[in-house]
Amino acid sequence: MSKTDSHIELQQCLFGYQDGHRLLASSFRLSEDAASILLLLSDLAPGLSLPAHGGYWTGIPLPSVKSYALMRTWLAPEMSRPGCVWTHVLIVAFADIARFPDLSVLVEHVTRPRGPSGFDGYSTPILLTPQSGESTPKRDAIGSNARDANRVIRTIYGDHGTGKVVAPLGILDDMIFAVWSQQWPRLRRSFSFRTAASSSDSPSTTKRFDLTVLLGSDRDQISLLDDDADAIETWEMACIDDLLFPHSTEFRRFLWRYGSDVRLGRKRFKFLASVYLSTRSTQLSGKNLHKILVNVTKEFSSLEDGKVLKEDLVGRNQYSLLPSTDPIEMLAFYVRDPIASKLPTPSAEAFDAIYSDWPDRSDEILSIAEAAVERETELGTKLLDRLAAVTDTSTFLSSTATRPNLRNKFLTSNPSLLDSNDLVKVSGAELLRLLEYVPDDDHVLIDRILLRLLAVDEIDIAREMVRRFPDSAIGAVITAMELFLTGSGTNVPHSWVKAIKEKSSAVLHGGFIERARTTSALSFFASMLGYVQPETLQVGPMPWANGLKVAHDDLRGSDRQKLLVFLLELALHKPALGCESLFEIAFDSIHSDLQYSKLGWDQTSQLLQYLPNLGWLKNWDNCLRLKVGIVDAYVTCNLSLKSFKQLTANADLYKDLTELVNRSKDGRRFLKNLT
Repeated sequence: MSKTDSHIELQQCLFGYQDGHRLLASSFRLSEDAASILLLLSDLAPGLSLPAHGGYWTGIPLPSVKSYALMRTWLAPEMSRPGCVWTHVLIVAFADIARFPDLSVLVEHVTRPRGPSGFDGYSTPILLTPQSGESTPKRDAIGSNARDANRVIRTIYGDHGTGKVVAPLGILDDMIFAVWSQQWPRLRRSFSFRTAASSSDSPSTTKRFDLTVLLGSDRDQISLLDDDADAIETWEMACIDDLLFPHSTEFRRFLWRYGSDVRLGRKRFKFLASVYLSTRSTQLSGKNLHKILVNVTKEFSSLEDGKVLKEDLVGRNQYSLLPSTDPIEMLAFYVRDPIASKLPTPSAEAFDAIYSDWPDRSDEILSIAEAAVERETELGTKLLDRLAAVTDTSTFLSSTATRPNLRNKFLTSNPSLLDSNDLVKVSGAELLRLLEYVPDDDHVLIDRILLRLLAVDEIDIAREMVRRFPDSAIGAVITAMELFLTGSGTNVPHSWVKAIKEKSSAVLHGGFIERARTTSALSFFASMLGYVQPETLQVGPMPWANGLKVAHDDLRGSDRQKLLVFLLELALHKPALGCESLFEIAFDSIHSDLQYSKLGWDQTSQLLQYLPNLGWLKNWDNCLRLKVGIVDAYVTCNLSLKSFKQLTANADLYKDLTELVNRSKDGRRFLKNLT
């Protein structure tokens, strides 16, 4: 069998009586298997009684020759032997069967022999011109009998269909051709039928056909209609409307597209009709979308079965006959329902919707993402990657407050999401946990997080940040404190000061004192460290002396006095070359306070511990003890001569100092260098 673009070639053959029922003529050589099937089915159906000029149709696929056989059988009363028949067989290639919008056109090419000879016309192929794609079955022949149409549809496709229907000879022929024409090509090729059979025919014979018409009287038919009087179901009505409509319909185009790759098509016909009805909307969404997806994946459990329908449902085909689906709800189905593994992966447009729909549906998208984290699927990972690109730092923490898995997932890959105003609103325990995501080497992020957390007065938070990032945390606190002391910021919560105090070693050895920008900052350090403490004394005066070199002297009042006493104590305890600035800034002021009794008892008592003992006759003179202590430090440690001259602008006080220097041999040597 062959075809061209302009013609369809039908093979044909004739069966009849000639010393037995046999093949009488053929336009091509039949395979042994096909010849055996046709010989059997072309004979008179067992137990069948036909009127003299009556006939019936048989349709059967011939897989061995990749063709379909349509047979018309007539009684042959002109033959001498009773029960003889003529059967004309049209052979349509499987490849051509889709080219007939209306299969009833084949009826015109079936002819009954005129006698027992002259069969040459059956020995050549028949050439047909293909029908227009818009051609439809002959509606006038079908009529408008919805009840007949439904009987045929229900017995073929219904859940309880038997494949048998009772009717007088020929009554349902046009309807059967219409139903056959409605089928998509793959189903057409497998559909088998016989339009006349005896009710006494054996079950094995009738079971061979998808549809068998059992001959009965009009009364038998009426009785059957009464027994089959159930209301027409919606899917059946969709089929009937298509059969009776004068033009090609959306329903038929739907069947032809989505039945094309469906296995067990006759059993799935009702399902496809139901899917058609459930997709008659402008967009598939909500419960309807979920129901359709579940039903489709359950019905077509393998990836390849119903593939076209699945791909169109998930938006992967531009030729889809389905309405668009809600892309976010589609992704939700993939993420949350394991059965979605039976579907192709969603289209790129579904993932793009994460960007376009984010402003209005962010909460819904985040809920899907939370589920994606829990399931850890490849699709879920792809979704999370897309979502990460649109996640807004300013709303991340608030939007994931009830989605811990999603929060953890995103922070693992992007800790900078913590840099949000909402960070300070997170509860203490959760905040501690979130801080674990801050990397040790991202100093920019660390500084930004610290800047936010300085508003949180929780000792556990402060301790954790000082423990993990001592340099950054201490620096941030000092900067904030300096801003506060200069009137440019808010006060630092006590918990942060306490946390830093617990790390006094880091403060003393970390260069923070040396980098202080104001004497207010130095005062803060001294106060935080508890002023004179063993470790502070051990480190000595140099950090403070270096800090004074760059610090702006902005300190006033009692805080300044406390700082100066502290600096004097450090320098007197462990004088060293380079610490002279401590003497220079503190001596004159503290001497004056001692002289005029402006120094409090506590500070005086503390200072006296670092002044030399002059014996019981002179020890009462605190000013003298201070001057002697200063002179001893400069002479003994050979401190800067220039600095000594700058200790005081008071001429009398300076004279006292030089006289004290002159009392010892070392002092006179020092004084000689001074002059």
